[in-house]
Amino acid sequence: MMKMKLSPPAKINLSLRILGKRQDGYHEIETLMTFVTLEDSLELELISEGKVTLECEGQEAPSDHTNLAVIAANAYLQEAGLKSGVKIFLEKHIPSGAGLGGGSSDAASVLRGLDALHDGRIGRASLSSIAAKIGSDVPFFLGYAAAWCRGRGEVCEPVSFSGFDRSVLLVKPPFSVSTNWAYSRLENAKKIPGLPYDSQSSPWGDLSNDLEVPVFEKFPLLGIIKRWLLERVEVEVALMSGSGSTIFAILREAEAADHLMIRIRSLFGSQTWVSSCKTQFMHL
Repeated sequence: MMKMKLSPPAKINLSLRILGKRQDGYHEIETLMTFVTLEDSLELELISEGKVTLECEGQEAPSDHTNLAVIAANAYLQEAGLKSGVKIFLEKHIPSGAGLGGGSSDAASVLRGLDALHDGRIGRASLSSIAAKIGSDVPFFLGYAAAWCRGRGEVCEPVSFSGFDRSVLLVKPPFSVSTNWAYSRLENAKKIPGLPYDSQSSPWGDLSNDLEVPVFEKFPLLGIIKRWLLERVEVEVALMSGSGSTIFAILREAEAADHLMIRIRSLFGSQTWVSSCKTQFMHL
């Protein structure tokens, strides 16, 4: 019996620029992403039966064939020419529809784990090719930790931010945002007066997220949360991650996290999900 446990990390987009629409229907992007220490828990077990099964607990996520972890396992077995199967146990801590890449991270961990269990049968290049077909964020999660990602997100250039790790607050109201919807609204969206969109200076460069314009237009609460965070002296940077609905804040001091979490829940409601974690610039 061969098993492996993995800890798929969440990510935040420190910056996200939309450069235009491509002929294939996707958008050309340039984004700076990094892992954070919020993680799912995933266990793989090889079985003789030629099927993939999933048991999923925790944060809401599909537990059928539409789950990216299952899609990744089936894609790996097909690419490797294997007739065996896999049992996947997934404990979700990363919320879905949050812009934190939880599903993509799970898929990448399945690919890495299965290749390790099969002694590197298909290798990194094939893993990257499979990952890009599953989703635009999946190649990043194969182990870059921090990278500029271009194309539709699948072309990753690792970067090093040694010494720049920070404490991070993640704030997600009780709703999700569809990535496809957010991109579809780019051309017609308008900024809401009084909400913050300007680029922010940081040790990682000038940071902004072009998707805030369409998302804040429909969900102004996200812009209000971002504005409130930026007004706090403890906060160095605050932005929406990906297409939302998570707003993250990079803190000047880790000690500020606890009291900010209490204030956020008090102001924005007990159903608002808040988590404290850290950037994780070390590569897997």
